[in-house]
Amino acid sequence: MAASEPIAPSLYVETLSVPRTDPRSYAFCKRAIDLVISALLLALFAPLLALIALLVSLDSPGPALFIQKRVGRNGELFDIYKFRSMYAGSAKYALSPTTSRDPRITRAGRLLRRTSLDELPQLLNVLLGRMSLVGPRPEMPFVVQHYNDLERQRLSVTPGITGLWQLSPCRAFPIHQNVHYDLYYIRNRTLWMDITILLQTLFFTMRRGI
Repeated sequence: MAASEPIAPSLYVETLSVPRTDPRSYAFCKRAIDLVISALLLALFAPLLALIALLVSLDSPGPALFIQKRVGRNGELFDIYKFRSMYAGSAKYALSPTTSRDPRITRAGRLLRRTSLDELPQLLNVLLGRMSLVGPRPEMPFVVQHYNDLERQRLSVTPGITGLWQLSPCRAFPIHQNVHYDLYYIRNRTLWMDITILLQTLFFTMRRGI
C-alpha cells in the first residue's frame, strides 16, 4: 500500500462481537518493537526534546510538560505526557481544541500541534508500557464514564500514539464518533498492520499533524 494513502477499514464491522485474544507471539513482538523504537527515539530526539521544552517555557508562563490522567487498558488510569500547547490557565479536562484558532492554544502550541511534536513525550509512556506505538487513542476519564458497551471495547487493548483513526479523514471529528476505526483495528490487528500504520504515520500524517 502506498505511503501516501491512509488505511481505511471496511464500512461493515461486526461491532457486537467480543474482541479477539492476541497470540503470545504477536503480543511479545509488539512489546519488543515498542521498547526498542521508543528507547531509540528518546535517545535520538533528546536534543530536540530539550529545545522544544525551552521554546514552550519561553513562549508562555508554565511548565513545558502537560500531564493529564487518561484511561488505559482495562480502564486503568495513567499519566499521559505531552508538551504543553495551551496556556497554563486553561481547564485541564475540557474538550480538546478542534481548530488551531482556539484561543487556548499558544503560539508555540500551534506549531507543535501542526507538526505533532507535542506528542513526542508519549514515547516515555510507551517505554513504561502504559501505551503502545499503535492503538486506540486514550481518552479522558470524563469521556469514558459515558461509554456504552460498544465504545468500552476500546479499553480491551493498550492505547497508542497513532492508529487507523489518525490516518483517516475522520480525525477532524471526536474519537467517539468514529469508534469503528478502533474496533476494526482491535478485531484485525497484526504485526504487519502495526508496521504499516507506523510507516504511514511517518511518511503521510506527520506532514499535516496527528
